[in-house]
Order: sequence, then C-alpha cells, then structure tokens
Amino acid sequence: MTADRRLNVGCGAFPLPYFTNLDADSAAFADVYACVPPLPFADGALDEIYAGHFLEHLTPAEADTFLAECRRCLVPNKRLGVVVPDTRQILTRWLLGAPECVEYPVGTWHPVADLDAVCRLFLYSTVQESPHRWSYDLGTLARRVEAAGFVVTGEIDRYHDPRIPVGAWYQCGLDCVTPATKTRRHEEPREAA
Repeated sequence: MTADRRLNVGCGAFPLPYFTNLDADSAAFADVYACVPPLPFADGALDEIYAGHFLEHLTPAEADTFLAECRRCLVPNKRLGVVVPDTRQILTRWLLGAPECVEYPVGTWHPVADLDAVCRLFLYSTVQESPHRWSYDLGTLARRVEAAGFVVTGEIDRYHDPRIPVGAWYQCGLDCVTPATKTRRHEEPREAA
C-alpha cells in the first residue's frame, strides 16, 4: 500500500511515515493542508484513513459529516482508525483523585485530580488552538462510527499502536472497515429476496 492511498487526518506535529499527512494548520508537518470535512479526495481513492485525536475537535454534526466523507473516500472493506480522549477513563481517575499528572505541552504538568486541569486538557482542551467540541468513550465512539456505516473490527491498543505518537491511558480508539459493498448516497439498502 502506498502513501498516496493512506491518509493521516490532523497530523499536527506527528506525521506518520507511509501516509499522506493532512492538517489545516500551515505550521503542521503535513503533505496536504486542508480544513476538513470535506476530504479533498475522490470517491474510493483511499485504502486507509487514520484520525488520531481529531474527531473530538468536531461537533457531533461535523463528526458525522467527516465519517461520511471517510466512507466515501475509502474503498469497500478498507480500514478507518479513530483515536480520541477516553472521557470515561479521564473522569474515573479524576473522581478517584488519582495521583497521575499529564504533560502537555512538553515541560508543563497537569494533575488529573484537579478538575480545572481535566477541563483544560481534555474536556474543553483550552491548551490547544482548536478546543474540544465533544467527548467520547469506547461505547459512544463505536455508536458514532457504526451509525456512519462502518463495522468495528477491534479496539486500538492505546499504549502500543504504531499510529499513536504517545501511548497513554487517557485515550481510546477503534479500527473499523467499510462494508464489503457500498450503497450509493441517499440509497437505502435493498431487502434480500
């Protein structure tokens, strides 16, 4: 599979080798600069799309549009990987008064037991230029990608997946595939005879 058939959306400072890296920020390490959705690719032009820590920056309606775009651009039976902050893990640790601290940006530490830090980093992400606009856990992420017509194939290893630049407890993700056949836009699947 060549880089021109694999897309990393929202690459920021973490471009992936063997992927076309896309970001809206002209300061990012990207190959393509575009604000998405929509995706600037033809129908069926891609074999894989990865969106790491991107979906939470979209409203639910924008996320649905983005996932529809992913489905449009992917060849049937090809992979979509999505990683987001794991709100369930984050709030569980906050409720327990966990002693962990999270570093962001480099050299700045935020205690997970402090709600202001949790809001700054995860719930609203005011430490970034683009704040968070929605929160997910594995269940709500699965519901969103399945509603967009994807089939979940497994959970992404939050610590060791090679697409994730920093393995950590505070994120979760799913690998999905497009169905083996696609229906045309606005066409209802036909009943089996």
